[in-house]
Parts: sequence; C-alpha cells; structure tokens
Amino acid sequence: MDSYRLVSFINTCLLTGVTVLSSSVFAADRSSAELVDAVNGTPDSASREAGKKVKLRNHAKGFCTSGSFIPNPKLHNTLAIPFFKQAEIPITARFSLGGTNPHASDRGAGRFMSLKIDGDKESLNFVTTNSPVFFASNLEEFFNFQTKVKQGAEGKQWLVDNQPNAKAFFDYIKTLPPSASFANSRYFGVNSFLFSANNGDIKPGRWSFEPVDGVVNLSQNQLDKLPNNFLKDELLTLIQQKPAIWDLYIQLAEPGDEINDPTVLWPETRQRLLVGQVLIDGSRDSESATMQCDRGIFNPVLLPEGIKPSADPILNARTPAYIESFIRRQ
Repeated sequence: MDSYRLVSFINTCLLTGVTVLSSSVFAADRSSAELVDAVNGTPDSASREAGKKVKLRNHAKGFCTSGSFIPNPKLHNTLAIPFFKQAEIPITARFSLGGTNPHASDRGAGRFMSLKIDGDKESLNFVTTNSPVFFASNLEEFFNFQTKVKQGAEGKQWLVDNQPNAKAFFDYIKTLPPSASFANSRYFGVNSFLFSANNGDIKPGRWSFEPVDGVVNLSQNQLDKLPNNFLKDELLTLIQQKPAIWDLYIQLAEPGDEINDPTVLWPETRQRLLVGQVLIDGSRDSESATMQCDRGIFNPVLLPEGIKPSADPILNARTPAYIESFIRRQ
C-alpha cells in the first residue's frame, strides 16, 4: 500500500472512532503493538521484521466470499436500529482458521467467520468464532495466553495453573468436535454491545449465528478420511447449489449479567431476538469488495446508529490491534 492510501485508511479509522495509537484503554494494560507481537509470536525486533516480510497475520488461512443479509422486519417492534430497515444488504464474508500458519490443517475444531454488511449509509462488521467460551477477560490475560501457547506444553501448563479463564477455554475446546463445514457451525460474538430499544432503554446483548441446516460434526473416522484442506472447497461447492444460511440473533442480558467480561457466559434461557438471516451464496464474488477482502480489516466497532460497544476491554482493543497488524502487512 502506498503512503497516500495508508494515510487515507488511518483517517477513515479515526473518523469512525477508532484510534490507531495506544489509547487510554491500554493505559494500565498492553499496547496494541504488544498484543500483535503476542499473537504473531514476534517478541523482538528481529522476529518482528521477519514477520513483516512474510506479512504475518492471525487467521492466516482463510478465504473470502459473499452474499446478502435479510433483516427481520419484526425486530423494529423492539429495537430502534434504522440500519435493519433495509430490505437486503450486501455481505462480504471471510471464513478462516485461527493462528498465523497459512497451511494449518482443517482437521482442528476452530472455525471463524467475519462479515462486512455494507448498507446504503452505514456498515456493520462481525468477528465471530465457533466457541462461546473466551480465554481472557482483560488484556494482560490475553497477552499471557497468546505468549504462553507459543511455548508449547510448558506454556500451556502455566496457563492452566495460573489463569482459570484459559483453563476453562482449554477444557471446552477438548469437547468441541470439528464441524463438517463452515456452513454447519454456530458462531458467537463473545463481546457485548449496547442496543437502543424503542422505549429509550439500552439493552446489552451479544451476537450469535445459528446455521439453518443445523450443526453437523465429524466423527474421528470421518475426519481421518478427509484432506487437510477440505473446508474451502466444501463451502464454495455447496453454495453453487444452495446458499449457506444462518439466523442472526441478539442474546439479551438481564440485570446482574456481566457484560464487560467475555469469559462469562449467560444462561441459555436469556431472551433472544431474531435480527435476520445471513445468506452466503457467492453472488458478489467477482466484485472488488470480495476480491480485496483479505487486504483490509473487519472492524467490530464500526457500528450503525442504535448500537454502541460495551466497555469490554477485549472488544475495545480489537480494532487498534487489527490496524497495527494491517500496517505491518503493508
């Protein structure tokens, strides 16, 4: 990216309320540069420069495709979010695995879905994972987790012994079987947002995506018969025949629920509002937004009127860290 385009990108981020440099969010915690180093495994200047040369990034193995979002008209009976009054909104989607290895095996359990829903005047981005359990409640825990997991068994044991949230995450992942398709995975936005209600109240909630065709997992025997790279071809072949569809919900908090800690799960009994449906069909794959999807970032706090971020430190650290990573890849 030339200097003019880079400056324009940064200015856009600033105009949307995102700071590129370390903000007060990080005052007593880790800077965005430190967080990116922890994720990338680049703790010193030599490894950092080497990472820049190969354009090191998290979720390195992934691909982009496209579709549409169809809002649920009944949502307006509860929430005051004008963005969802549009009939159909274009989507750019990126499906990926976690980690910096672009050759990671698809046989692991982790699945990630990021979306850009670009309306007439506003946009809404999502960064989601197939695990509702998050491993860190603050930036220090996040930094420790990303640093220690790269140290192998010894580092993982340190996390188990010293960070209960990391142990809970590891315990959950052990029980999570690999899904047969990106299309048959549930996805969760582990962070909370604040939604404006018609009566003037502010309702905290979290996003979740439920596959219309259901969750389909693989047995070990089925998994052993698959190649290391089956997920991309499977989804792109599927959507030539029919769209992959998810119902998007907001799970609403009740008084007393922790909204600023993504490691705290809310009871399944909490009310859910149907926001609409995500349809991934590849219909816009030839458009520049899809073809250049890998070059940008998905900004989870780029929000339309009626939605605001919570005070969750993990949420508010995401976009500055994404921008730091983006700049290093140029």
